[in-house]
Amino acid sequence: MTLTRRAALALPAAPALAQGQPPVRLIVGFPPGGGIDLLSRVMGEALAARLGRTVVVENRTGAGGNIAADAVAKAPPDGNTLGAIPAGPLVINRHLYRAMPFDPLADFTPISRFAAIPVVFLASPRAGIADVAGLREALRRGPLPCGTPGAGTTQHLATALLMGALGTECTLVHYRGTGPALPDLLNGTVALYADTVVTGLPPARDGRARALAVASPQRLSFAPDIPTVAETVPGFAAETWLALLAPRGLPEPQAAALEAHMQAIARDPAIVARLRELGAEAVGSTRAELAQAIREQDAMWGPVVRATGATAD
Repeated sequence: MTLTRRAALALPAAPALAQGQPPVRLIVGFPPGGGIDLLSRVMGEALAARLGRTVVVENRTGAGGNIAADAVAKAPPDGNTLGAIPAGPLVINRHLYRAMPFDPLADFTPISRFAAIPVVFLASPRAGIADVAGLREALRRGPLPCGTPGAGTTQHLATALLMGALGTECTLVHYRGTGPALPDLLNGTVALYADTVVTGLPPARDGRARALAVASPQRLSFAPDIPTVAETVPGFAAETWLALLAPRGLPEPQAAALEAHMQAIARDPAIVARLRELGAEAVGSTRAELAQAIREQDAMWGPVVRATGATAD
């Protein structure tokens, strides 16, 4: 059953609170009811059940997730404050902002990558493009208008990455989110639009747009009919994700216990099904794998951001 906006800020009470333990604060950098918030609540609910403690979701919005991530970075490393943090604040934002209030590579204890949220490339029905190879041929005849939900977003950078991989160019059109962009895709004002699968798959499923490819390493379990970009451009991948992090200095026993909990949560069939309902794939990485992903993706996205000239200041 999908979590909705009716979910209370405090997730289900647990017996440990009666034993004197404070609630765990799970800080989220995006508004209630959005995709990241809903995924974070799935995480928080599952953690509450495994920890035997109340988990309180605290939404601290602004600065592309930086405000929430900074609150986690500056919290005491006692296990009472954790962050449900997506890729942006960890691997993209420091390349967009002139100054960052925290160091994404040094100020956290990485715990586990919880969920992957791939980018999907959609074509307008009027564009006459059926797949990535067709997109490349169309772009070689001349630049096409390509929409994104905003400059500096993962979707924008994924589009730039795709253009580089295809050896082509497009004319970027930045919107303020999917809401205003979708009508322009459907009426042909833009030929291509990059979105996450959370909001991009519905118009493809009902025939209003064509899903050319997803930018996940493998086909999605909940949309196996859609090819990956990598099937045409080997090695191509572009996705955002949601991870659990703690402040730097979290004691090793607590970090190890949280890692084990998150891996068990990601293997739970009920959790896997709930994430798929929300357009995400369960991951459940180790601490080392998350730390490596942060380093590698920071190195990958930095040059892309610089090449686009995108800034957030």
